[in-house]
Amino acid sequence: MSTCMQCGRRPGAHETVSGRLLCGDCYRRLAEFSGAGSAMVGGASPEQAVGTGLATGGWAGAADGETAALRRRRAKLAATEGFWRRLWVRVWG
Repeated sequence: MSTCMQCGRRPGAHETVSGRLLCGDCYRRLAEFSGAGSAMVGGASPEQAVGTGLATGGWAGAADGETAALRRRRAKLAATEGFWRRLWVRVWG
């Protein structure tokens, strides 16, 4: 596993949309800034933007388990050969 592309100290466990690997802290910070920025663009006050940023940071990484399961299913499907076997993997996992 590669290190974080932002701080360079910890393993990069999260991948951004642009493909950058970030550690948990940097990923959360990016989510907080994104949440606050989008709130301000939407017309929120600075106080509301801070609250939105903190709330967004609290949800950062909440869907990691689902994303990992999806990646495992896709890898298993890619490794499976044959129509009926692939159908079995699609239906029952």
